[in-house]
Amino acid sequence: MAKKISEEQQEAERKKELLRTLRRGPDLDRFIEGKKRSFVTYAQGARMYSMNYYSFVTLAREAGANIRIKKKVVIDLEVIEKYLENNREGMEGEN
Repeated sequence: MAKKISEEQQEAERKKELLRTLRRGPDLDRFIEGKKRSFVTYAQGARMYSMNYYSFVTLAREAGANIRIKKKVVIDLEVIEKYLENNREGMEGEN
């Protein structure tokens, strides 16, 4: 009987670990490992560029830098940099 309980407990632990893994989402580092480009999340990009979160989201969408991986979105910083370089003249005139 003790053996049966321990097997049930082990099965319950396996299920709990599987749920924890699913809640964390995909391991994005595995997808971008070894790549030369830099990828960040919206929050990380907003902090890097000292921008409001939603302003950075708008910038990334305009630049076309969004890359969807399942339910997550990462931003290609190389595309953002090119977009900012190409549109710098228009931004300077607004200030």
